[in-house]
Amino acid sequence: MMKHMKLFSLLLAAALCLLAPVPAAAHYEAFPHPEVPYADMTYRGIDCDAVEAFCTRFTADPPALYEALVALYDDVYTQRELAYIHMCENPADEAACAASEAASDAFLHADDAIRFALSEALDGAQGEALAARMPPDTADGFRDYLPADETELAATSEESALIQAYYSLPDDDAFERSAAALYLRLAELRRNEAARAGYDSYADYAYAVYFGREYDSADMQALERIVKRELAPLYVRCVLALDERELPWDEEDVPDDREILDALAAHMDEVSPELTEALAYLRRNGLYRIGGAPLYDSGFTTSLSAYRAPFLFNCVSGRFSAFQTTVHEFGHFNAAYHDPTPVLFQYAGSDVSEIQSQALELLFLPCLADILVGTDAAARDTLTLYALTQMLGSVVDGCLYDEFEQAVYAEPDLSAAELDALERSLYRDYGLDALYDISSYWCHIPHLFEQPLYYISYAVSALPALDIWLRSRTDYAAAVDLYLDVSAVRTDAWFLDVLYDNKLCDVTDPGEVRQLSDALRRELQPLLGSTASGGGSLAVAGVALLLLGTGVLLLRRKRRQDAEDAA
Repeated sequence: MMKHMKLFSLLLAAALCLLAPVPAAAHYEAFPHPEVPYADMTYRGIDCDAVEAFCTRFTADPPALYEALVALYDDVYTQRELAYIHMCENPADEAACAASEAASDAFLHADDAIRFALSEALDGAQGEALAARMPPDTADGFRDYLPADETELAATSEESALIQAYYSLPDDDAFERSAAALYLRLAELRRNEAARAGYDSYADYAYAVYFGREYDSADMQALERIVKRELAPLYVRCVLALDERELPWDEEDVPDDREILDALAAHMDEVSPELTEALAYLRRNGLYRIGGAPLYDSGFTTSLSAYRAPFLFNCVSGRFSAFQTTVHEFGHFNAAYHDPTPVLFQYAGSDVSEIQSQALELLFLPCLADILVGTDAAARDTLTLYALTQMLGSVVDGCLYDEFEQAVYAEPDLSAAELDALERSLYRDYGLDALYDISSYWCHIPHLFEQPLYYISYAVSALPALDIWLRSRTDYAAAVDLYLDVSAVRTDAWFLDVLYDNKLCDVTDPGEVRQLSDALRRELQPLLGSTASGGGSLAVAGVALLLLGTGVLLLRRKRRQDAEDAA
């Protein structure tokens, strides 16, 4: 099976790095980073013929050409990501959109050729010598790699084109109808892909192959039942409480990139001085695009791996979310900056990476309160409640839309109208119909189109992130130290191992999830006060509408990642 992966991490190609290594920090491994400004990084496309020719040479002498192969993969990966960033900088630019689609298609072929070359070489006479050069425990996965056949390549190419078509849809009255047609075709392609791989369930196929998860869809169905009973009602109470308050900051006063990064630089060392190195590198080399239109309405962090450089992209539209979502993306950027794993050997560790981003959001809250509301205690409480409501929304929505996707991929004959009905039914199940009058909201969620079955990662990572926040309420320094341990793990770390090793809430253990829910209710009660006991229906008003529009449901602050065969 061949799928291309837009993981968000780093590079290898140490030969490009001419700088001396920085001193090692307490939690992070030291390795050199080239000082190459983003403005100097050039998109020139991917030459698939040159990749094929190199792969032929590589199989003749794999140990000698191993470093060059890794560097080649970094290069083609970087070219694809540069094309994507350029498209996101101005999605109305037809030439940029066409270049991004062409780069994505070319990367499919280059990725396939490189992986198959490694497979052939590992099975050859110099296989053991080659395996010794590779990261530990990675060779076996490549030995089993089979090249994509024409059917797979054609299906993957069509899938990429459909995703590109979704991003190019005009925002008009026909959007939802057009998006639904694209989505139903994507679902059909993906079911067929899972069947070719021998899976009865596309959800379990995506869980295992795309994301390398240790749990299956049945485990998440158990979590979703608990979230409906325990955390969805708490989330509704939080939204109702916030709707009765006036936000103590001007949401229309949207900061620009300089104001955002200056504020982060002024406060990040209050969380930990170890977080300042990556932030300084980001600013020094301009490795970001932060702002409003014409940027594509999304947030992601990716790797420009040929330069060992992460890149942060964030389209912002409100004052609170501008700072908070940038902190979220910086959590990804910082982890990527400190991880030397070659991008060729990374797998889609989305659950760990979302702890790294969401926990930083929560640990940064005292600093964000300083930035937005100052010392007023009531205002700070409102800000904290607002942020925690967003994080609870990540849990609820992560579960709700995982249920939505599991149902969609299990039933091949759904219509667009039935998709809308399914979404409305799930809103009733989770009690969200008391807050929002939803109509085809799923069409506006890019994850469902580009990253199938990713959404549950927001839920399973938000719970450990909330666990870290609860610990910070009694011992902030210890919680930060725990967070730094989590942020320092490499992309090959197993999610459940990270939870077990750090004694964080095990999302597959119903008892631990209930204990966390109880602790959250106790901690939130003083912030909720006496106004949050009601239920009732809202006409999507006030803070409830603001939460809906800035990310609690859309969860647009995503790590850029494509699914790839990670097995």
